[in-house]
Amino acid sequence: MSNEMVIPYDWVATKMNHWYVAIKNNWVKTAEERKEEVKKEIALMEENQDVLLYFSLLEFRHELMLDYLYPDVKRDIEKRYEELKTTRRSKNLNGKLEYYYHFFMGMYYFRQKELIHCLNFYRIAEQELDSIEGEEVEKAEFYFKMSEVFYHMKQTYFSMHYARRAYHIYRNDPSYGGRQVHCQFVISGNWLDNMRNEEALKHAKQALEDAEKLGENYLIRKALFNVGLCYDKLEEYANASLYYKKSLDIQEPENLNYQARTLFMMAFNEGKQNNLENAKEFYKKSKKLAKQCREETVLEKLKMVKGLYLSPNLDLLRETFQYFEKTNMYPDMEWYGVFIGDFLSSKRELMGANEFYRKAIDARIKIQRGELLLEV
Repeated sequence: MSNEMVIPYDWVATKMNHWYVAIKNNWVKTAEERKEEVKKEIALMEENQDVLLYFSLLEFRHELMLDYLYPDVKRDIEKRYEELKTTRRSKNLNGKLEYYYHFFMGMYYFRQKELIHCLNFYRIAEQELDSIEGEEVEKAEFYFKMSEVFYHMKQTYFSMHYARRAYHIYRNDPSYGGRQVHCQFVISGNWLDNMRNEEALKHAKQALEDAEKLGENYLIRKALFNVGLCYDKLEEYANASLYYKKSLDIQEPENLNYQARTLFMMAFNEGKQNNLENAKEFYKKSKKLAKQCREETVLEKLKMVKGLYLSPNLDLLRETFQYFEKTNMYPDMEWYGVFIGDFLSSKRELMGANEFYRKAIDARIKIQRGELLLEV
């Protein structure tokens, strides 16, 4: 290779930074274009191992983005995960690269629903956060991801704290409108967990308004679903169904897992209103899609629709709760435990009601134990 053909590594690294911005914003077309540009230039780049490793890390992060947006498409994400682990064992990372490695690995485990592993990697990344000097938006990205994992662990205080820190940074940068919407999703979800349903609805509607301004279908679809969820918690079931249906009307980008989950919510919602024919129709549609995309959680939750409304059977409900226990889904176990307990109480089935209230209490104890572990 002649000297005239060699491209300075810092030039390529700058291009990679632009690629990373596109990834964080879920700008798929732009991210793909930037990736191809970088791949061509790396072949002509002066040798620099750190830049090559940065490229490998961004390839992994790129796959995580695509897996989030298009979960029905098979990818080589496991292969990239193993490659990165091998690279990590053979090279000493420091500063920024150490941060990205642990941050992206945490994101991988979050996608696998292994929340403790995810949090452990995030905490190591947090120790390197100061190496991202002057990059406030990257800090916001980290804060947002922390808010997500704490939300799913039902650690409301921590989740809200990180979501607000992220939001206050993102709102000063118009190019991160999508991330502002995501922060509103998390804040709304935390208000729901605190049973502040009106406050949750306010943030959900703001997220919907902002998503519609951006014109991103996947954001609008999720925002509509979240508004429906708020109405569900407010027991305004007709409004909930309306927004669930609107979210399902947005077909692109295709996401069968999402459709299966939403149809489950609609089936459950119709069951609450004693609209059993509608509940049965949505139950069948959800089950078909869940089988197609191997959405095990939805298949297990559908047993509650059948066991409560379509063909009353407490054993089906117990099977769902065994699944919750096995997969550490204690927040779901608590919420559905109380709901089923109330449902059975209203029918004077007191032994069954007490059984599920007990399950809800056990789940709450396990969530609180998790809080204690986080403080150690």
